[in-house]
Amino acid sequence: MAHFSKLKKTLAGLMGTVIAASSIPFTGAGTIASAAEENNYYEALAMSLYFFDSNACGTGITDGPLTWRGDCHTYDAQASVGSLGGSAKSVVDPDGDGKVDVSGGWHDAGDHIKFNLTIGFALSSLGMSEYFNPGVYEKANCRDHFEYEMRWGADYLMKTTFLDSSGQVAAVAHTVADGGTDHSFWTPPEVQTYDRPIFWLTPSDNNSAVSCEMAAGLAAAAYVFKDSDPTYSAECAKYAKALLEFGTKHVGNNTGGISNFYGTDAQYQDEEAVAQAWLWIIGEGSKPSRVPNNKDYGGNQYDGWVYSWDKVWQGYAALMYKATGDKAFKDELIVELQGQNGLKVGTYNTNGWGTSRINCALQMDAYTIADGDPNSEYAQGAKWQLDFILGNNNLGYSFLLGYGDKWPVHIHHRAANPGGDGVTSAQNPSAKYTNYGMLVGGIDGSGYEDHADRYQYTEGALDYNGCFAIACAYAATLFGGDPSTFSAIEASAAEINDSFKFGSDEPPVVVDPIQYKVEVKVTDKETGELLSGAELEMERHKSYGDAVTWNTSDENPKTIQVTDGAWELQSQDKYTLTLKSMPDGYTSSQTTWEIGFDLLNPSVTNINIELEKAQAEERIWGDANCDGQVLLNDAILVMQVIGNPDAFGVTGNDANHITDEGMKNADVYENGSGITNQDSLQIQSYLLSLLGSLNPNAK
Repeated sequence: MAHFSKLKKTLAGLMGTVIAASSIPFTGAGTIASAAEENNYYEALAMSLYFFDSNACGTGITDGPLTWRGDCHTYDAQASVGSLGGSAKSVVDPDGDGKVDVSGGWHDAGDHIKFNLTIGFALSSLGMSEYFNPGVYEKANCRDHFEYEMRWGADYLMKTTFLDSSGQVAAVAHTVADGGTDHSFWTPPEVQTYDRPIFWLTPSDNNSAVSCEMAAGLAAAAYVFKDSDPTYSAECAKYAKALLEFGTKHVGNNTGGISNFYGTDAQYQDEEAVAQAWLWIIGEGSKPSRVPNNKDYGGNQYDGWVYSWDKVWQGYAALMYKATGDKAFKDELIVELQGQNGLKVGTYNTNGWGTSRINCALQMDAYTIADGDPNSEYAQGAKWQLDFILGNNNLGYSFLLGYGDKWPVHIHHRAANPGGDGVTSAQNPSAKYTNYGMLVGGIDGSGYEDHADRYQYTEGALDYNGCFAIACAYAATLFGGDPSTFSAIEASAAEINDSFKFGSDEPPVVVDPIQYKVEVKVTDKETGELLSGAELEMERHKSYGDAVTWNTSDENPKTIQVTDGAWELQSQDKYTLTLKSMPDGYTSSQTTWEIGFDLLNPSVTNINIELEKAQAEERIWGDANCDGQVLLNDAILVMQVIGNPDAFGVTGNDANHITDEGMKNADVYENGSGITNQDSLQIQSYLLSLLGSLNPNAK
């Protein structure tokens, strides 16, 4: 478990204000909420980011943002490749040990499965919250935390996407852990050791919705980092484009590992459209062509369902309206919102499972339609809904845990509410820790029950908090709040490690490129002379970054600066140096070299490629017909070729025609000038013993 660095703090004061009842049924969800003070949307937005830390998996968690979380499932770093075979396995497992590193990422919800589908959705949604409200995280004093979460999720999506040498997707580890097995353990992730298999996507067995959702999430990350870390942004965009191509070129609906949780349908065009929109926004793709009209997106693509992990058309419409101002997208959002009962002041929309999440998704529609007008009926309706979620309801509960005065404590989250001594969610334990920033399902059309086993009310998930971020960022932009108040909560809450720094106050360390470089030179093995005319290429394994190609006529020796960034270096990284072609007259027994160097101990790597002169050809000068001897018919053939090239030249295909080799043999007068009558005369003179040799190169 995590090291507790804040035992000086006490939960007594906080726990006195949260809900203590073990099960409180509630009905009448549509009634008007009680009056309350204005909510602090900046505080709620900043708090919501901590949910992602509560669901972090892998290493780097101990002594991280939360005191009660620690490194977990570290053995995902040695996961079994399983049944993956063929060319995909050679890319995923180049050393053939049957293991692959899929550590990191986020658990999905109150369980500990990792779904790339919902990780991609969460990243895309977080990106939308900033894109729709530029600078909102900076204003909320949590931009560093926001980037930390975006990088955590994007790193994992790239890590579990395996590119071949051409930069195309060979395989995706899209789900880690079997849900049926995972759900049989009500224990915190830090102590779990159960087997966590990988479920794979390949070109022959793909899930296009998953691949395109991953592409959207990575393209959103590229947008977030475009100014603060352009190199990382470019890497995210590279993977986004590869995944989008993978999803649309190899269409499939493999639901292995997700069918009981996030079973996708065969349609993927909505995820494709969102990925295309993001890539166009960041300047890495063409403008998407789909413009909706009354729930019709063209090509038998219809909407009518809320923005969610499996239907993202409304996210596409909102993105495109923000990017283009085209009223058709706004009109579509109006139709969609009205079709889902709208958002009105005084009535809470309880449309579906995990109502808080769905309601926040509908708020995205309303706020986008409002066009920045806080007095718009759409903005006011959305604000009322968010206030209801944050505690302005008849129960007085905030369904964003840790916000306000009261929130559910019998939550469905194995890490924050691990039970103990065999106690599971069915026995309804009180949470051991407050999971600050976790949005739970809350009140639905049947009411509410604060019970750890009623997960439709008390569980949260990545997609819940992704939708909340969009709604809350809009509310903060339009209605404000005090961005300074959350720092006091961070300092007083035992669960939050307020000494953890998401960013650094120090300027970034710039690696001296002179320390990390490869010097390549091509020489004559005998004389040591530098040679021109050699073509070379240097490329990192797994096609990270672009290959470096050059000709020694332009630069010899060649110094390649190897720096952190486009080449995404790691300790003990390896590269391949290839001699693609050699200067005329030279040969080499070796044409590829593996270059390995330890970046923890930087030094210059010198590569000296020594070429040997090729042995002179065995040539019978004057042997025009290539029969191994020089006779009068060779002189005659030369004259025939000159006089009638159609009948005797190299373009023919029978024994009477001269060959390329014969043309070279017969060129004895001025080697390299082509055959003439002078060559025929030279051959005749040699036969008459008037010449001692036909070799034009003889001294």
